[in-house]
Amino acid sequence: MADTPSFDKATLAWTLPWQDTWVTAVRFIGGTRKVAAGNRRGHIYLWDLPEKPGSDVPTPVRRLDGHTNEITRLVATPDGRWLISASYDHTIRFWDMEASAKGSEEIVLNARAIADAEVRKRNGAKVPPPIPAKVETHEAQRVLNAHKDWILGLSISKDGNILASGDDAGQVIVWDRAEGKEVRRWKVKGWTYALALSPDAQQLLISERVPLVFDSGRYGAVKLYDPNTGEMKRDLAALFKQEHTGTAAFSPDGKVLAIARTGEANGPAGKVTLVDPATGNKLRETNPGHIDGATDVAFHPDGDYFASAGRDTLVRIWKTADAKLVKELGKGRGGQFKDWIHAVSFSTDGRWLAASDMAGQVLIYTL
Repeated sequence: MADTPSFDKATLAWTLPWQDTWVTAVRFIGGTRKVAAGNRRGHIYLWDLPEKPGSDVPTPVRRLDGHTNEITRLVATPDGRWLISASYDHTIRFWDMEASAKGSEEIVLNARAIADAEVRKRNGAKVPPPIPAKVETHEAQRVLNAHKDWILGLSISKDGNILASGDDAGQVIVWDRAEGKEVRRWKVKGWTYALALSPDAQQLLISERVPLVFDSGRYGAVKLYDPNTGEMKRDLAALFKQEHTGTAAFSPDGKVLAIARTGEANGPAGKVTLVDPATGNKLRETNPGHIDGATDVAFHPDGDYFASAGRDTLVRIWKTADAKLVKELGKGRGGQFKDWIHAVSFSTDGRWLAASDMAGQVLIYTL
């Protein structure tokens, strides 16, 4: 049972040091305090969080080795046994959280910051001391190679039995997660920029895009499919009018679908639209929108709240019933390429929120 916090005392508990490159995906794993994050290089680290804020900043305990390009999505089974990752390297990998480590390695968590400071040293920049850590190394238990292009979307059913993935060639695949077997495949017109599988695995939201700027081939679509047949059941185009949508999530009970606009370089256009998936009707919309677009959306486990993240470096928490803003987290420096937030994830117990950014940080908030 998830706790329902009031959010008014939500504060930053830790900034986990990992100054390598953009941290593009983050996920709490099952009912544990374990959090996983992946970056543009294909690296995935695991941290075990202390029970209470105020403890020393935790360092990663394990590195998951195998991906060779950007991690785009991380999902986990509800029992915390499996972490599943998707990547630009065309693979989906299954990581057994109960498996023994293969080995260990000494790493420096702020190697990039040290290298940057060395370049600027002649101008008076101080070189920071290294932040060392010893991590266990871990290999994937299973690798799925059915995609031949960048995998952009990955979503899992509430019971963890059904997995859906999509790539930038428009290939959509539905999987039997336990067997790692493809059970259905179809092709859509655009890139499958976002996927959201309903908790009961009876609906699949696919957000498509072909992001051409000065070309008549520009294309955007938002549609609901039946994952059992691949049949398109509902076209939500009227709600978005060719606007690019970048991420989506179903509420835990499946009765609300949150769809976020990317709205790059288009002012505060990064709003989240709440839709009734049974009818396709718009329920309500958040305001203000994230400047230059929203990047991720996630529901709190109780379903009464959801979080959005954006290029404006902010995480906002909203009330589902009326889409009213209840808490804003972050510094809000604004604009593109200002350490914008890539991804957000709530812990299963509802007490923590993780966010990852392009500065190479994983931010852990206590709720």
